Amino acid sequence: MIPVLPAGKIGNRRWAMVLQAGSPAYQDYFHLCPLYPPRPNPVTTPTCPAFPSLLASKNSPPRSGGLILLTTYAQLDLYLAKFTAGELGLVLLLGRHGTGKTESVKRALAGSPGAECGDAAASRVLYVEGHMQPFGLYHHLWEHRDCPVVLDDLDRLYADPHCVRLLKPLCNTQRVKRIGWLTNVTAHAGGTPASFSTTSSVILIANEWRTLNPNVRALEDRAIMLQFVPTNDEVHRKVAEWFGDGEVYEFIARCLPMIPALSMRYYAKGSRLRKAGLKDWRNSLLQMMLPDRSAAIALALQLDRMLTETQRVHRFVADSGQSRATYFRIKRRLPDLAPPLRLTATSTLDSLAQPPGTGLG
Repeated sequence: MIPVLPAGKIGNRRWAMVLQAGSPAYQDYFHLCPLYPPRPNPVTTPTCPAFPSLLASKNSPPRSGGLILLTTYAQLDLYLAKFTAGELGLVLLLGRHGTGKTESVKRALAGSPGAECGDAAASRVLYVEGHMQPFGLYHHLWEHRDCPVVLDDLDRLYADPHCVRLLKPLCNTQRVKRIGWLTNVTAHAGGTPASFSTTSSVILIANEWRTLNPNVRALEDRAIMLQFVPTNDEVHRKVAEWFGDGEVYEFIARCLPMIPALSMRYYAKGSRLRKAGLKDWRNSLLQMMLPDRSAAIALALQLDRMLTETQRVHRFVADSGQSRATYFRIKRRLPDLAPPLRLTATSTLDSLAQPPGTGLG
């Protein structure tokens, strides 16, 4: 039961002291007062020092069964090597955006011998990204029969019942699969048969997986389901393999404890902002990485060692429109800054040394 507080006193700290810390009433009261969030139990609750409310995010590992949890790129590469070798015929790779899932798959397939495609004019691997018409997908599967198939960004693809019915036989666990298109369209498709056999292995990549209908559930039951959830430090170390802007790299390193879910895209965006000559690129980058704009501004000011505390307060009030008290309240929530992780890439610091074709999916 929420206690009745005097009018106009919601948010006043001295009224909060009346409530016993940790009680249900305490939790309910602070739920109504976002400026004073409840302190999580240090024994039973995992903590994010700066933003406890971000713990239950959609990027958290799911609790459902059937998933193999991977937390490092070495683990992911091991499973992808088994897929490219043909030992895993159907793989479903899930994980938040910006961790390099797609590029990891492409890199693994580029280094595998593979099988010859059914159509000599087609590339050795079929990549399907985003939306595609069902018959267009069927035609590409014919051209790339017996070749690995990568289905990326499936939000629209698996929501289309016609595409899902086409994917169901393709994702059969049998070595040789029979796929057909039982309409008159194939008679006018210039050599595309009404049905064909293929030995293609399939990997599906998605940020999340939704069981929309029984056909989608059948794909889920047949696949080896991998949930890729690398830590911020793991993503940061991986970025060092290709990223060449040392100033941006070390700035993000100092902010790692405060970032809810690090994305490789932040590095490229930060480098573009810095090279564009924007003096406040750090502040802009922090606003991308942190959901709380006021906290992002306060953190940027804390990272600027050239400012006095008085200057930080004045800048915070001017930039955020918040009060001096809010600045110190946010400052108390910020953890100690992490020591910078040094760049290990051999490229120069003034160039974004990203290999051609390197993506951030």
